[in-house]
Amino acid sequence: VFDDEEESKLSYTEIYQEYQALVEKLLEDYLKEVGINEEKFQEAFSSPLAKTHTSQAVLQTVLAAEDFRLFKKMMVQKNIEMQLQAIRIIKERNGVLPDCLTEGSDVFSEIEQEEMKILREVLRKSKEEYEIEQERKRTEE
Repeated sequence: VFDDEEESKLSYTEIYQEYQALVEKLLEDYLKEVGINEEKFQEAFSSPLAKTHTSQAVLQTVLAAEDFRLFKKMMVQKNIEMQLQAIRIIKERNGVLPDCLTEGSDVFSEIEQEEMKILREVLRKSKEEYEIEQERKRTEE
């Protein structure tokens, strides 16, 4: 439901609140499971090691629970990734994208267009040869 518009919709707030509750519950459960209290987690979260690029990428989902702008940015990015994945799947299954996804432009490359011309010509000749063979058989009968 997230788009890249400047103004946020009311539904975004509701989803964000659900996300916050989910992250909080999962984090609480995880901290209990590994035996870390909240203070130790806060220390680890603020350490220089947590500031590395890799750690930030991993912690982004947790950070997004505290920052709506980061959350929205993350959701918009996920939507884009899902749309690209859907387009790849459509292209893999059909070999080409439908016109509605290409705004009417032809997605065949020049090589593909040439191959289609050759294929049409081969099919035309094959049909002609078949018809000639069928005519010959009728004549013989």
